[in-house]
Amino acid sequence: MVSGGELMNTSYLLQVAYQRLQSAHYDGAIDSLRQLLADDPECAEAHALLAICLMNMRRLHAARHEASLALALDPALPLAHYAAAHTDMASRQFKSAEQHLLQLLDMEPTEPRYYRSLADLFQLTGRLSQSQALLEKALELEPDDPVNLVAMAEYHQACGHWQQAEGFARQALQADPGHAGAVVVLGRLRLRQGDINGAREHAIWALQENANNVSALSLLTAVKARSNVFMGFWWRFNSWLTERSATGAIILLLAMFVVYRVTVITLTAQGYPAVAEVIDWVWLGFALYTFTAPQIFRRALEKELTQVKLSREF
Repeated sequence: MVSGGELMNTSYLLQVAYQRLQSAHYDGAIDSLRQLLADDPECAEAHALLAICLMNMRRLHAARHEASLALALDPALPLAHYAAAHTDMASRQFKSAEQHLLQLLDMEPTEPRYYRSLADLFQLTGRLSQSQALLEKALELEPDDPVNLVAMAEYHQACGHWQQAEGFARQALQADPGHAGAVVVLGRLRLRQGDINGAREHAIWALQENANNVSALSLLTAVKARSNVFMGFWWRFNSWLTERSATGAIILLLAMFVVYRVTVITLTAQGYPAVAEVIDWVWLGFALYTFTAPQIFRRALEKELTQVKLSREF
């Protein structure tokens, strides 16, 4: 049986953990939760909250363990389902994540973050158009919440609706002048326009608000890639390609391959085998380049994530 003093301590430590999580002080939140669980190891809410903190620290295996414990201790706890949904999404267990989110919407149909999470899941699974109604519902429930406004900005950015994306991002900044998500969206738009310095300034601005912000670190890495001679061409090509639909991108790549093969066959038949061989080597180089460049970009991003602080260069 838990004493009254222990209950007060549990409540206090939970409140501290929530405050630290909200301010992105994840290490501090984890310390508070571990202290709480040492005295009250069956507190489902603490396990669920710890799972969310661990997810933000990119410790997926530990997060999944804590989310499972939270669900086992209290299957009716919404926060446990929320934590489980996000760990499942990160593990690419999309069906399980969707079940948790749908259950959450049945439990608490007026909670905007559940609609945003389901929209994120739809976007991850190629259902971009279906996510719009969910984001609109979240915005309807809390029209002045900068998180909802940023989610709409990111949706329009993914759709290629640049003006709408900027409009929602600026609305978010009006609601919260230091909102890192809105700053990152505007930074990405600056980078797309070729304003490298502006994009870099926005990345630094967002990282000053939260040095752990993965999106801001990704933007900073993209700025570096865009500025690099070797990576710059790939970044432009990849950005141009991703602005198309998945089907459109596949068709475009297939068309490029067909044109390449037809050109090589035609040149060989016309008596220009040397030229055809050169084109073969160019295509091979292009294929190797487009294969290795994303790996280089990913390693650069991982390097930024491990540093979790701005280098003196920036």
